[in-house]
Amino acid sequence: MSESTETAILAGGCFWPAQELLRHRAGVISIRVGYTGGHNANPTAGDHPGHAEAVEVIFDPERTSYRDILEFFFQIHRPDLGEALVGSDYRSEIFYTSDEQRRVAEATIADADASGMWPGKVVTKISKAGPFWEAEAEDQNYLQHYPR
Repeated sequence: MSESTETAILAGGCFWPAQELLRHRAGVISIRVGYTGGHNANPTAGDHPGHAEAVEVIFDPERTSYRDILEFFFQIHRPDLGEALVGSDYRSEIFYTSDEQRRVAEATIADADASGMWPGKVVTKISKAGPFWEAEAEDQNYLQHYPR
């Protein structure tokens, strides 16, 4: 990764639709699905306790901003559904890689919550990014291979 790219790590439900929708955004260079925020190293589809299904988005900040990516993220999932309803695998969480990303995430969540777009309060968590474990090959670009 060069100085001209930035990384966003986002969890918001099943990672397949998030990957497919985010891949088409201007400024997105690459995107992969995987697991983060859990308790074991090298998680797999069958063994990822505490991990969320997430997408790692590499983007060009000269073509799109982190804020723009987060705003789109809030349009493509339900940030008001807590873990009790969707499970920890599918929780809404932003994993920041810098203090600036944390600040932008906090402001974006406040604005999303104030918008009243969802029936409930936005419950998206903000956490410092840890290891991102790439999901199995069959999960990468899944909806490209199986569009129906």
